[in-house]
Amino acid sequence: MRKFLKRALLFFCVIIVSPLIFIAWGGFLLKLEEPYRFFGTFLSLLPGLPGSYLRLAFYKGTLARISSDVTIGFGSYFSRPSARVGKNVSIGAYCIIGNAVIGDDVLIASRVSIPSGLYQHSDPWVPHEFRGAPRFDKVVVGSRSWIGEGAIVLADVGEDSIVAAGCVLFRPMPSGYVIAGNPGKPAKKRDLNA
Repeated sequence: MRKFLKRALLFFCVIIVSPLIFIAWGGFLLKLEEPYRFFGTFLSLLPGLPGSYLRLAFYKGTLARISSDVTIGFGSYFSRPSARVGKNVSIGAYCIIGNAVIGDDVLIASRVSIPSGLYQHSDPWVPHEFRGAPRFDKVVVGSRSWIGEGAIVLADVGEDSIVAAGCVLFRPMPSGYVIAGNPGKPAKKRDLNA
């Protein structure tokens, strides 16, 4: 019964945000992401359970892929519509997620940033006429990983990993480790059989 009620509530929320989804898709057809970003940040400010469902409903219609059982906290939004989110993912408050692939059963604490890699911005010291275009790389967070409070994830995280609070990742990390520090490094191998 509970699962049915959740699906019914999500369906109702999709109906509510469907005008926003259509406008965002119109922007995509015109090669504009501004309407998508505007509505994503607007919906991020809606509090409580209704806000979480409305955010999920909007992203069900605009992201590349997102499961119906994802929880998206207050102030959190996806800056790139190319993001993919697996099943049973929980995203805390005030998170910004770019071009990311988030596996199943991932827990993301509050104030976590997963931007689209290291090269989103051109080098400000290079003259404008020689600057390259920004590059939006894909960042993968492996299934069953936990990302701690305030972490900044700029590179891939392997499955079954724990990224400590405040960690800043610049390089890809292996599966099954506790990762800590700035820059982030594998600190301890996890005992996954315990």
